[in-house]
Amino acid sequence: MPSVDYFLSGDHEAARSLLAEALQSQGFTVTPEATGQWTVARGSQAMTVLFGGLAGSRQRLVYGVRFFDAEGRLVARFARDPGTGLMGGAIGINRANAVFGELDTVVSARLAAAGILTDAVRTA
Repeated sequence: MPSVDYFLSGDHEAARSLLAEALQSQGFTVTPEATGQWTVARGSQAMTVLFGGLAGSRQRLVYGVRFFDAEGRLVARFARDPGTGLMGGAIGINRANAVFGELDTVVSARLAAAGILTDAVRTA
């Protein structure tokens, strides 16, 4: 399951807000959970059940963001939900991974442009 740890400087709430804006700019909803993590999703569950990987851009994709503190810096771990793409078979899994990569590119660029991204660590 791919993931990215974004190491962010500055005010933690401002960094969270900027991260949420970057994700929302790509058509995703950001839902804060009681645990403090976020669920990041787009697409239709019904379309995905009916058409699987053929649902295209309406395929249900779910990612998560968990937050940590690393010596005063906010770390946002952005990861693909283990079940995302499975209903779409191989096509759905490939699309979920591709969209994850696209989102990482957009988010990294926005955080870097804001001057708060100090490092990013990616795992496959």
